[in-house]
Amino acid sequence: MRDDAKLSDGVVTLSPLDPADAARLLCAVPSPPDAPWRAHGPARTFGIRAGRLVGAVQLRPAAAEPADLAGHDVDLGFVLEPEARGRGFATRAVLLACGHARAEGARRAVIVTTAGHATASAVARRAGFAHRGQISHADGTLLDWHVRPLDRPY
Repeated sequence: MRDDAKLSDGVVTLSPLDPADAARLLCAVPSPPDAPWRAHGPARTFGIRAGRLVGAVQLRPAAAEPADLAGHDVDLGFVLEPEARGRGFATRAVLLACGHARAEGARRAVIVTTAGHATASAVARRAGFAHRGQISHADGTLLDWHVRPLDRPY
């Protein structure tokens, strides 16, 4: 996606996020940035806008762990401001991000949440992700692993 391009479904728009907003919003992302399933490659971060900036979504090439993740997988993380939650914005943003990842050649999207995080898991489920199990982080944190093939339109 070009830096000035936008993705929209008519309610939510994803667009480039300035570094200050990215730092502020992404410090709230619950999964550890050094998690073993993540690649340390470049991330694409977009602002989630619904009339105003309400959150962020981040796409990053996924690492080859767990072993059955292919090289064309994308790790997807999202965060919303508390006052924007419960209105469907996160699900819409995840669907838009999946469409973008698919257009860029990704074959599968992965969302990893803190185990038992019902709200984040519900967003993943509504966006077509299947719960694939749990991953134990090196620090002992238990994480839920959600996967969605991107071979079909969202």
